[in-house]
Amino acid sequence: MTPLVELRGISRVYPAVRPVTALRPTDLVVRPGDWLAITGRSGSGKSTLLQILGLLDRPTSGSYLLDGDDVADLSDRDRTRLRASRIGFVFQSFHLMAHRSALENVMVALLYHGCPRRTRPERAAEALERVGLADRALALPTTMSGGERQRVAVARALSIRPGLLLADEPTGNLDSQTAEEVLSLFARLNGEGQTVLMVTHDRDVAARAGRRLDIVDGVVSEVTHRA
Repeated sequence: MTPLVELRGISRVYPAVRPVTALRPTDLVVRPGDWLAITGRSGSGKSTLLQILGLLDRPTSGSYLLDGDDVADLSDRDRTRLRASRIGFVFQSFHLMAHRSALENVMVALLYHGCPRRTRPERAAEALERVGLADRALALPTTMSGGERQRVAVARALSIRPGLLLADEPTGNLDSQTAEEVLSLFARLNGEGQTVLMVTHDRDVAARAGRRLDIVDGVVSEVTHRA
């Protein structure tokens, strides 16, 4: 099986009078259907790794293969196109438009995806149904709980049918019960075959994933789960 993601010697150094090494040379293989948690303290390099994986930042060195294609040196235009078509994002802050319905918020992703106008409502409704919000499609985010808003954000990411779902602290703004509901949603989606990479500072959250990477001072190591 071709890896969905393969990193070969990927590193990131930010230029300065004293250059800052955010990510040291890293190899990583992510196969379709993996659920991978990335943990580490603030400033450890986990956000840098996520940004590179999401084509939001460029590595200083190394190769990034997505579905077998090297994407590290693509033009900005091609990176944007690839990001919109193959990578879904879920953030700690929900980034929803307050005065647009859940359905309309999801359709925004489909607009950038290039989905034809006539099929956007159906695709958006399908995504909301996947996260259990079919009955809240016309509701405004201002009338929703934090858990519901995060599920709208997940539906927006899923609407483009991404190969890779990236989540940056997806439970960071939620209470423990609501966080558990969102993690259960991720578990169900992963059980359906969705590949998920999640950044979190919470090791209890990370323990829900099938695999875990820990980053210390830009050095990535895989943590073996105990039986």
